[in-house]
Amino acid sequence: MRANTQDFNLAVYQIVKAVPPSKVITCGYIAKLLGEPTQAHRNIAVNFISHTSPPVAWHRVISTSGVISTHGPNAQQRLLEVEGVEVQVGTVGESRVVVDTWGWFPEARDLNLAIKMGVEEVFEWGS
Repeated sequence: MRANTQDFNLAVYQIVKAVPPSKVITCGYIAKLLGEPTQAHRNIAVNFISHTSPPVAWHRVISTSGVISTHGPNAQQRLLEVEGVEVQVGTVGESRVVVDTWGWFPEARDLNLAIKMGVEEVFEWGS
């Protein structure tokens, strides 16, 4: 069963908020935690997370292959490196993180996802 967009975005927000410093999580793993492993592309919600109030560490979300954002000045790389995460240059010049080293892969049962319990968390998009 596919979650509606608002519930999906809230659940993504809660997962990203839980990622500890110096760790990363992939879009594909977020989708897996939500029980929708084929919906990794729906993690476009992550693009809006940096505009939430209170803010969450959006820079800790990377592609399933470990590639990080390459658009504009690389804030994501800078923020990850400040936390101690090593960003490497891949074989074709892409910036990437070794997921096996820096990845955070909790079990869904270990996360307190309010959306699954029917509890609403208050936050504002775009604040």
